[in-house]
Amino acid sequence: MARSFTFPRPRPRGFLGRKFEADEQLVLGAGAILTVICLAALPGVPLKIVGTLSVVLFIAWAVLIPFHGRTYLRWFEIQRSYRRGLRNGSLLYRSTAPLAGRWGDGRPAAVIAPAGVPPRMEWFEARTGFGTVAVLLQPSEAMFSAVVEVEGMKHFGGLDSEDKESLITAWEFLLRSTAESGGRIQRVQWLSKIIPTDPNAHIRDAAARRDPGAASWLDASYEQLLKRVAISAEDRRIFLALGIPYSRELVEEASRYSTLAEGYGIVLGKEIETFVRNLGRAQLRWVRSLDEAALSSLFHHSYAPGHWLDDNRGMDRSTAWPAEVDARDETFIASRGFEADEPWYSATAWVKQWPTMPVGVNFLAPLLLYVQDMIYTVGVTMELVPGERALAEALSDVTSEIGQADDTPGKLQDPRERREIRAAAGTVEEIAAGASGVRLTGWVTVTSSDKEELIRQKNDIRAAAAKCQLTLEWCDKEQWRAFANTLPLVGGIVPEGRR
Repeated sequence: MARSFTFPRPRPRGFLGRKFEADEQLVLGAGAILTVICLAALPGVPLKIVGTLSVVLFIAWAVLIPFHGRTYLRWFEIQRSYRRGLRNGSLLYRSTAPLAGRWGDGRPAAVIAPAGVPPRMEWFEARTGFGTVAVLLQPSEAMFSAVVEVEGMKHFGGLDSEDKESLITAWEFLLRSTAESGGRIQRVQWLSKIIPTDPNAHIRDAAARRDPGAASWLDASYEQLLKRVAISAEDRRIFLALGIPYSRELVEEASRYSTLAEGYGIVLGKEIETFVRNLGRAQLRWVRSLDEAALSSLFHHSYAPGHWLDDNRGMDRSTAWPAEVDARDETFIASRGFEADEPWYSATAWVKQWPTMPVGVNFLAPLLLYVQDMIYTVGVTMELVPGERALAEALSDVTSEIGQADDTPGKLQDPRERREIRAAAGTVEEIAAGASGVRLTGWVTVTSSDKEELIRQKNDIRAAAAKCQLTLEWCDKEQWRAFANTLPLVGGIVPEGRR
């Protein structure tokens, strides 16, 4: 029997019950208190009625009534952060890399990253049996991250159901063993990048074949043609970012070495090497570990695809970020690399809802494989959950679904509620049978060299996501923050303690 997947319906998670988020419950509670105060403090019945109705209507408008696709309360923090960024100028970024210089030991000086990227990141190097890998410490997220490039099984879609099942089981075993083995890796981020091939290959070939005696109008015409054909989205690359939480035990172990940087490199290098060695069990082939130059090139390419991904010349922690990023527009960010004159435009959406109907193992194929002539990145961040905790959360979800189902006698129960209860119960059975527990979130970034083309490509991506039974929501007014979730920083998912 072919394997299928069903994802739970997104549910709010508040302090009491799961019908409202925690902040919504706080506002509703404050509204109830204000209503009591109005009834007790205002003189006269007319004033009491007016005051009470005013509070109730305002709270209902802020929490319950849709406002531009969301409620006003959901927009509040987004608008506040966006306006603050406009006021302090952080949404308009210009790199200081040309003026940064280097330290006496040759290390490049740190350069402030664009808005949305975790600030004050520190770069380390870890040596593994698979080469040197760059490790980033994100102080604001209390997280280390490293990146490796991998290749999956070719022609996966053409395999029969048994072979597909074995590959999925192998990957599931890798996740479960990583979560249960007591290792430090707690996050895994998949990045599927559809990228341009070498943008300078055609230009170099044209320069070698150009006739110096050609007419000027012909030369100018060919220059315009080169600009149109130099970039074509053809290559597909897969990157795997690993997240290791910053902890006191890790610092104590790293402190045993001569320097903390050396200790981090050795301790984290062992964790990364162990994970990479186990990739073969999941039928994944290690391609390379990204050192400082390769990771910097990946960052720069993400903002400016005109920079060839494998061109590491002059790339380091200073030149990793683009020359300019303009995030003042509500619907996209404009970024320009050092080698370009015109900006690239990027828009990011988050996966608001995963499939709630059973889907096969290839359900993401319309988004990952069938979209042509477009530069985009699909990122999925997973937080590994130990089996006991995953089972407890799954049981809580089943209890919540049963409790929220309307089973009033004499009333026909909503079939969607019955389906959700069955799906939640099925998740409990799968985890009890040994399935790995993960929390995940997904993001999609589309990049284009033209604003009008970007709008068309956003519609194409939305259509492809609909074929996958995904619901996308474009992150308007927070594009600068959402874009960073498709960078290899294992971001985009709220830590368990901050839900």
